Amino acid sequence: MGVIFHVMKEEYDRLLETESAYAKAIAEMPRGTPRIQQRRNKNYLYLEYRDGDRVVHDYIGPQESDKAKEVLEKVAQRRRYEKLLKETKSALKDVRKVLRGKI
Repeated sequence: MGVIFHVMKEEYDRLLETESAYAKAIAEMPRGTPRIQQRRNKNYLYLEYRDGDRVVHDYIGPQESDKAKEVLEKVAQRRRYEKLLKETKSALKDVRKVLRGKI
């Protein structure tokens, strides 16, 4: 049982490090959902998110601009990190069950 415990403990530590790395990366990414609004036959990108009870619309720029493409790429990366964080938390929960409070 000692070898299995040590392997699971290493996995637990690795998952904790991974969880904190994903959480830190997500915090540095832009938050919100990208929305494209048309004004005078041109499309503009906004990021929408909640701030308490109100919805905030942050203007990014024209849809074709480099800044808009960069923000869309970062939002997609944030979503991938959020998915990986969710999977990591699930795996961490399973490892905790296996260790049964011995950590």
